[in-house]
This record gives sequence, structure tokens and C-alpha cells, in this order.
Amino acid sequence: MLFKFYRHWRSSYAGIPRAIWFLALVNLVNRCGSMVIAFITIYLTQQLHFSIRDAGYIMGFFGAGALVGAFAGGKLTDRVGYYSVQLWSLILNGVMLLILMLVRDFWAMSAAIFLLSMISEVFRPANSVAIARHCTPETRTRSISLYRMSVNLGWTIAPVFGGLLAALGWHWLFWVDGLTCIFAAVMLRRLMSPKAPENIPQTAENQEPGSISTSPYRDRTFLWFVFLTMLNAIVFMQILWTVPVFWKEDYHWSEAHIGLMTALNGLLVFLVEMPMIHRLEGRRPQLAYVRIGLILYALSYLAFNMPLSHFAAALIFTMAISFGEMFVMPFSSNYVFGRSAGMRQGQYMALYTMAYSVANILAPLFGTQIIAAWGYSSLWYMLAILAGVTWIGFWVLGRNKPAESPAKNPPEMTAEPVAQAVS
Repeated sequence: MLFKFYRHWRSSYAGIPRAIWFLALVNLVNRCGSMVIAFITIYLTQQLHFSIRDAGYIMGFFGAGALVGAFAGGKLTDRVGYYSVQLWSLILNGVMLLILMLVRDFWAMSAAIFLLSMISEVFRPANSVAIARHCTPETRTRSISLYRMSVNLGWTIAPVFGGLLAALGWHWLFWVDGLTCIFAAVMLRRLMSPKAPENIPQTAENQEPGSISTSPYRDRTFLWFVFLTMLNAIVFMQILWTVPVFWKEDYHWSEAHIGLMTALNGLLVFLVEMPMIHRLEGRRPQLAYVRIGLILYALSYLAFNMPLSHFAAALIFTMAISFGEMFVMPFSSNYVFGRSAGMRQGQYMALYTMAYSVANILAPLFGTQIIAAWGYSSLWYMLAILAGVTWIGFWVLGRNKPAESPAKNPPEMTAEPVAQAVS
């Protein structure tokens, strides 16, 4: 059984282009330094002594910057290319992180967070287009998962070291995070060619049935999908904005303890997502898997209101939201890749990224204001309800849009059946 699982795990990586591996490596280095964002709410409330409401307002500026950055990133990617946009975003993001550790005033912090988020988010549409341009339709979902695996491995490492560095001094987080961004830019410059690949033509043959080459702002089905993505992102992003504060204030956990539990999310996704995607891809429509993930999102937050020990509730939450993330995010991204095409691809990626950017504005405000008014327990119930409403929206979208043709399994996916990766 273990040998079969190993064969399945190994085959899930077969056929992925080398450029995707390079992009994943660059993102691994970048994400290993993502310590500031993992602890930013705690830093604002515990170190700078902002109230939970003020921290929520500041993180609203983070979302506003992400929204502007995503829109600009899509436009810049279509005009100057994905390579230059990625390179300069990484360099400037590193510089901003070093500047951020000097800021103390509320309005100055709000402005700095806005600029940091804007520069960081410019990277995402360009990076998405780079992945789309370097993979084939048969390897697309697994290429997305490989990229996400690198992100989550970095997310596994960052909170652990971030928690330890916070104990030594908060300034260490900013130094390490800033320098790793700059180092990731150096790696991108050394490993990746600035030219688009010539062996994978970007034509209609590379697109899913029903793909659109006009403006995404005129694609009503896609706009509905983006709106629903924003709602599910509001639910998911509480893992970043309010759950760590809950563990700190209600459970009285240390930063190191919070970092270890947060790292479990990244570790689970790193170990399980690729073989799980390899097993499930093409068996059901992509939006069906997104709906499964939303159910897991709802269950994860309800765990906090169950009569369980602190550790048991946190463990159930982390496991449920991690598996929910594995269902929602790669299949959502593949849906976008399959629908976008040609010269508008950067704008499609930007609009999808903007859904998360808007969620970055609303999620901290939504979470912190409910906590301030009614407490954590009410927030967990409301998040579960919001996940249910979003599930209904995706169900309607799946029924009303043209039939979605599951991608045919490529030759390397015809391995003999093995135990489910989630077992």
C-alpha cells in the first residue's frame, strides 16, 4: 500500500515543465520569508498597542493596496510582460518591508501597509500568466498545485521561524522577510529567461471549452465567479487576520505556539495537495470540488464553538480548512486559466486576483468588527453561514453556465488505482 502511494505521489509530478519548477523554487524562497504578514495583526496589537478596531482598519488599507496592485499588475503584464513585473515587484517589496519596521504612527502605518500590499500584489497576475504560458492544458492543474506546494512549504517554514524570531525581537522579522524578497528576485533573474516559451503556442487549442478572449469585464459568467471567489476568500482569510489573534487572546498561546499550529496548514497542503489533485483531476467538474472545499471551510470555523479542548478545536480547524483550501484554490485557478486567452490573459488573472484583494479589505474589517461587537463565537457562526451562501452561489453557477467538460486525463494519469491521498 505504501509503495502504491509512493508511485502515485511520484507520478503526480511527471511531465511538469522545468520552468514551472523554477517558478516554484523562486516562490519557495520568497514565501519562506513571509513572516511579517503571518504575524502582522499580532504585531499591531501587541507590539505597537493598536486596538483591535484600529488593526482592522490598517489591514483594510492592506486590502485596498492589494486591489490597486492587482489591477495595475494585470495591465502591466499585458503591456510589458510578466518577467519584468515579477522582478521589480520582488525587489521593491523587499525594500518596503525594511522601511515598514521603522513606522509607528497610525496613518503612516496605513500608508506603508497600502504601498507594501500594492507592490506585492502586482506580482500575482504576472506570476499567474507566467505559469499559464509555461504549462500545457494537461499539466495545468498540477502546475498550479506545484506552485501552491512551494507557497505552502514556505508558509510552513515562515510562521515557525517567525514565531521564534519574534521572541528575539520583532525587527528580525522585517529584516529576514525583506532580504528573502530581494534574494527571490536574484533567483528569478538567474533561473528564468525573460522570453516567453516558444514550444507552447498560446492558441485556442490550449484553452478549455468555453474560453473567452474578450474583456473579462464583459464576461458575465466570469464576473459572477469572481464575486463568489471574493466571498469564499473572506471566509478563508480569517485564518490570517483573526484566528491568530483569537489563539493569542482567548487561548493565551505564545507566538511560537501560534506559529507551529499555523505551519501545520502549510505542511498538510504541501504533503497532500499534489497527489490528491492528481487523483481527482478530470473526474468531476472543477466547481464541484470548489463546493466541497466550502463545506470544509464552514466546518472548520464551527469547530471553535464545539465543546472541545483548545488544542483539539485548533487541530480540527487547521485540518478542515487545509483540506478545504486544497479543493477550492487549485480548481478555482484552473477554471480561470481555462477561461482566459490571448492578449487579455493578464486582465483575467488580475480580476481573479482582485477578488482576493477586495477580500483583503473586507475580511479584516468583517472579522474584527464582529469580534468587537459580539465576540469570537458569533464570528465563527457567521463565517459558516457565509460559506453556505457561497456554496449555493457556486451551485447556481454550475447549473446555469454551459456544461463544463472535465479535462481528459493525460497519459501519466492512467496509473492503477491507489488509496486516496486524503486517507
